[in-house]
Amino acid sequence: MDSGASERLLVGWAQRDITPRLPTVLYGQFHARVATEVRDPLAVTALALSEGEAGDCAVFVSCDRCTIPALVRERCREAVRERVPELAPEKVVLNATHTHTSPWILEGSYPPQVEGEMTATEYADLFVERVAEAVEEAWRERKPGSVGWGFGHAVVGHNRRVSYFGCYGDREGHKQPLARAADGVSKMYGNTNDPDFSHIEGYEDHGVDLLFTWNEAGELTGVVVNLACPSQEVESAYYVSADFWHDVRVELRRRHGERLCVVTQSSAAGDQSPHPLLHKAEEERMLRLRGLSRRQELGRRIANAVDDVLPLAHKQPYERVTLRHVVEQVPVARWMVTDEELATAREDLARAEAEVPADARAASVRHVWINRCQRLIRRYQAQQAQPFLMEEVHAIRLGDVAFATNRFELYLDYGLRIEARSPAQQTFVVQLAAGGEYTGSYLPTARSVAGGSYGAGAYCNEVGPEGGQQLVEHTLGMLNELWAEPGDAGRKW
Repeated sequence: MDSGASERLLVGWAQRDITPRLPTVLYGQFHARVATEVRDPLAVTALALSEGEAGDCAVFVSCDRCTIPALVRERCREAVRERVPELAPEKVVLNATHTHTSPWILEGSYPPQVEGEMTATEYADLFVERVAEAVEEAWRERKPGSVGWGFGHAVVGHNRRVSYFGCYGDREGHKQPLARAADGVSKMYGNTNDPDFSHIEGYEDHGVDLLFTWNEAGELTGVVVNLACPSQEVESAYYVSADFWHDVRVELRRRHGERLCVVTQSSAAGDQSPHPLLHKAEEERMLRLRGLSRRQELGRRIANAVDDVLPLAHKQPYERVTLRHVVEQVPVARWMVTDEELATAREDLARAEAEVPADARAASVRHVWINRCQRLIRRYQAQQAQPFLMEEVHAIRLGDVAFATNRFELYLDYGLRIEARSPAQQTFVVQLAAGGEYTGSYLPTARSVAGGSYGAGAYCNEVGPEGGQQLVEHTLGMLNELWAEPGDAGRKW
C-alpha cells in the first residue's frame, strides 16, 4: 500500500461548456449530419492534481467529442502554455468520450458546408479556448484535498462484433457498400437472429474504475469514472448530445449536488458499444417497466456503481500520495498495406470518383470514401521509409493506481493485457487520448483481423496486432519503472 509522499496533494476542478452554435455538422458517421437542435450540452471537465506546489502533476481533461486530432491537441497545449506558463503542457491529458453527436473539428472531413453553418475551424477555435480556460481554472484553484479509489461494476459495454459459421458477404441478399473491403466471418453490429450466427467475437468488461476527490472538509468534490464503452447510444442522431455521459452527470449531481465534477474516460473499447446484440427484447421490456430511456438506464447503472464504491473508497482517503507522470513517444509497427490492399484502394477510389451522387447525403459519403482511399494510398507510399509510428503514451502513478493512455479505439483485449500485468493495484486504461491525423483509428486484435469486416481491415487501422502488442509492452515498461524500487536494473522489456 502506498503510504504517500511528503507533500500534501493539491486538487483542482473546472468545467466549461463546448456546445456549438447551430446549425453545425456532426462528426462520426460516413455522411454529414447537420444538427439544428441541442438535446443536451457538451462539456470539457478538468481535474488538476499535484504533489504540493513543486512536485509532479497531471491534469486530466475529458471532452464530449468523437476524437481530438493531434493538430487540435497541439493548439490546446499552446493555449495552455500561454495561460499557465508554469505548467508543462505535456502534463495535460486530453481524452475524448467518442460521442458521435459532437461537431466536426477539422476542415475537409466532409464536403464544404452551406452558408450559415458553424465551420469546423470556428468550432476548433471555441474548443481550444474552453479547454485552456478549464485547465487554467483547475490549476489555479488547486487546494489541499484527498483522493480515494475503488472498483465497481455496471453493465454498459457489449462486444459489437458478431461471428458466423460462413462468410457474411457471401449470403444471399447481402449488398456490398461502396468502397468496403470484403466482409469476413465477423460483422460489426451483425444480426444475431441468423441461422449462421455462431458467437459474439470477443470479451466484455463490466468493471468500473473510480477515483474520488474530497476537500479539506471531507466533502466530495469530484469523481473520475472509467469504463470500457464509448458514448454511442445515440450515435446516428441529428442533434448535439453528450450521449449517456450527460445522463450520468445528471444522475450523480442529483444524488451528490450540482457542483459535483465528473471526468469521464473510456477504457479500451474499440470493439465495444452500449448496444446489446443479445437479449434485446428482454432489455426493452425492462426499460418500459422502469419508464426509462436506454440512456437514462445506463446513467442509473453507472451512478449505482459509483454509490456502491464511494463509501468504501472514503474509508481510505489519501492526503499524501506518490504522484509521478511520464510521457513518451512510443514506436509501434505500422499496419503494412499489402499490394492487394493497395490495388483494392485504387479500384475503390476510381469507383467513388466516377459515382454521381443522388443527394447531399450520398455526396458526403462519396467524399469520406475518397479521403479514406487516398489516405490508404499515401500510407502505402510512406510505409517503407517509415515502418513505425511514434505514439504519445502517458503513464501516471497516483498512489497505488495507474493511468495509461493511448490515442486509438483500442480493442478490449489490449486493455485487459495491460491491466492484468500492471504493477498497480488498479489500472485506468484511457483510450482516445488526443492524437492522430484525423481520428483515433481502430487497433484490432489478430482474432478480429481474421474475422474481417469494418473495424478490422486496412482502411480502418493504421496499426495492427503487431503494433498493438508493442504498445502493450511499452506501456507496461513505463508502468513498471514507476513502481520500481531504488536500485532496480531498469526496464525488463
